[in-house]
Amino acid sequence: MAQNAPTERVIYPENVSGLRKDWTYTTGGAIESSPSVAGGVVYIGSHDNNLYAFDARTGKELWSYVTGNPIYSSPTVADDVVYIGSFDANLYALEATTGSLLWSYTTGSAIESSPVVAEGVVYAGSTDHKLYAIDVDSGDLLWSYTTGDGIQSSPAVADGVVYVGSWDHNLYALDATTGARLWSYATGDRISSSPAVAGGVVYFGSQDHMLYALDVTTGEKLWSYRTGKIILSSPAIANKIVYIGSHDRTLYALNAGTGSKLWSYTTRGAIDSSPVVADEVVFVGSQDHTLYAFAAITGEKLWDYTTGGGIQSSPAVANEFVYVGSQDGTLYAFTSDKLWDYTTGGSIQSSPAVAGDLVYVGSHNHRVYALTIISGEESWKYVTGDRIFSSPVIVDEVLYIGSTDHTLYALAASTGARLWSYTTDSIITSAPAVAHGMVFFGSHDHMLYALDVNSGERLWRYATGGPIDSSPAIAEGLVYIGSHDHRLYALDVMTGTELWNYQAGDSILSSPRIADGIVYVGSRDHMLYALDAQVGKKLWSYQAGDIIDSTPAIANGIVYFGSHDHRLYALDARTSEERWSYATAGIVDSSPAVADGVVYVGSQDHTLYALDAQTGEKLWSYTTGGMIISSPTVVNGVVYVGSDDSNLYAFHQVHR
Repeated sequence: MAQNAPTERVIYPENVSGLRKDWTYTTGGAIESSPSVAGGVVYIGSHDNNLYAFDARTGKELWSYVTGNPIYSSPTVADDVVYIGSFDANLYALEATTGSLLWSYTTGSAIESSPVVAEGVVYAGSTDHKLYAIDVDSGDLLWSYTTGDGIQSSPAVADGVVYVGSWDHNLYALDATTGARLWSYATGDRISSSPAVAGGVVYFGSQDHMLYALDVTTGEKLWSYRTGKIILSSPAIANKIVYIGSHDRTLYALNAGTGSKLWSYTTRGAIDSSPVVADEVVFVGSQDHTLYAFAAITGEKLWDYTTGGGIQSSPAVANEFVYVGSQDGTLYAFTSDKLWDYTTGGSIQSSPAVAGDLVYVGSHNHRVYALTIISGEESWKYVTGDRIFSSPVIVDEVLYIGSTDHTLYALAASTGARLWSYTTDSIITSAPAVAHGMVFFGSHDHMLYALDVNSGERLWRYATGGPIDSSPAIAEGLVYIGSHDHRLYALDVMTGTELWNYQAGDSILSSPRIADGIVYVGSRDHMLYALDAQVGKKLWSYQAGDIIDSTPAIANGIVYFGSHDHRLYALDARTSEERWSYATAGIVDSSPAVADGVVYVGSQDHTLYALDAQTGEKLWSYTTGGMIISSPTVVNGVVYVGSDDSNLYAFHQVHR
């Protein structure tokens, strides 16, 4: 039976209820093998005779290796080698990145036991009655130990001792180097459960209905607990609690020191799956086809998901995902909608920016925050004199951001220490842009400014005819900016000399974006414009149903933008032909972000949407407690966005 894999803090009681199916892969046979995750790859065996390797985030098949019979054993990965047993009696060692066979060792019968690697030795049991110790490099037999019946149990190795159960009713403790028996303990029936060692105690179940706790040194029984039926499940120990499933359909949580029951939960089917504990959440499968998540301390059911078959596979938790196989032949990967959120003291309309291991955002409570990308823990904050609408930009370990206190700030990105500041004559909502050793930004004093990035000294400024909310864009020696005076300007980046301007029918709060020699910008006259970036000639325009303050995004020949008519639009970037539009329930001022074929955008209906970039089909949405004007940022598989409910949210990226 499968053993439990190590976990990390990615799924926890506060976000487990938001778990959703992210991807699946259906094999050609039932899956009773348990997944193993290493190096961004998930490995699992199937009754279709194959061991599979998948990209852990996307589910893309990387390789498969076919054995001679179904695989019940669960893979183990160590030092870039995958070890797996098969019903064809062989133990295989495969190269983890390619699936190439390194060696195989043939036992006398089927292998259901899952291999364990310790100190250069791989240990595995066989239904030929033997436990094998094999050199990991050569595949040569070092020793074997013969029990009185088949071994389905997977070994556990701790402090130079290997523990394993046998169908001959005994748990054995063997010297890991020589295979010499140190002691054995006889139960009342077969042992299929795999032992677990913690705190000087070895725990295991038996088909005599009992969970046992033995002293690791002497094999003396410390306590036992009787369930209602046979136990095939293997125990998991965390926080001085031992968790075990039983054929009586129940998951038990017992005091690890005394065996007294703390809580139990009864499902609708036998529990052969072995529980796994990840940050105070217990996951376990049931033959009622369902994967469950419980609060580890109280036993409260937090979440469940029903598959198409019984679940004998034990779940694995890694890298923000929960993986489990089902007898319906499918490997399932679940991830939480929300990784974390952080509450500031005011609305967040600023768009987050990520650099290194920190995410930065401004808030209406006058502060700019730096939070860790892993947990959202505050690293530092800096207090300005008024609300922040501007979005931060980080270049060369310096953060630039404007405030409605009229000031642009340059802060050390690692500490928040102020390096310099520059004060204009009005509020700054424009987000800065950095290029050519200069930082550019607009102000409601009608000016576009260019400052030296090191000193904050003003190099030039350009007066438009109205306030500037638009953020500058820079390409091919030009800086582009929109103004409330209805115009989009193109200026020489070094001198601020105007090269051209284009007059729209109303104010331009949208920020320009440039792709393939075309500048795209929205206007409050309801139009999206595509202009020749060098001369300002209009190539085309597209009329939406209302104001366009959203900044366009261009990806794969499509331009995306939102409108006050509640819609997100996708147009052919060359011809303006509408590919699709999607109606939300509120104004879309948020600017879309496109990543891996998915477009993300917020709406004033409080919701962040993820849509298929080609079709506009809704893939996912999440509703916050306030309007979303902030634009999402997608970095390294995480989507960050702010909300008027004062929170910055981090979500796992959606896959098509």
